Amino acid sequence: MAIESNEMEGRLRVSLNTGTDGEGNPILKNKSFSRVKSGITGEDAFAVASGLSELQQHPLVSINKTEEYELVEVI
Repeated sequence: MAIESNEMEGRLRVSLNTGTDGEGNPILKNKSFSRVKSGITGEDAFAVASGLSELQQHPLVSINKTEEYELVEVI
């Protein structure tokens, strides 16, 4: 059985530090950006997410890139 993998649109998620709780632990807020073009490089994803985070009120903690694939059986 042969399987074909088709890359679909991805998603970027940025985590922002919105402050600390009563025990001093960081409070993180996530923002997701969907419909990210398939095939985007890690460097391009980082540059875009970094630029978007500069428009946010809180400091950037991390950037995550998620890719999705459709798996189809080839007959």
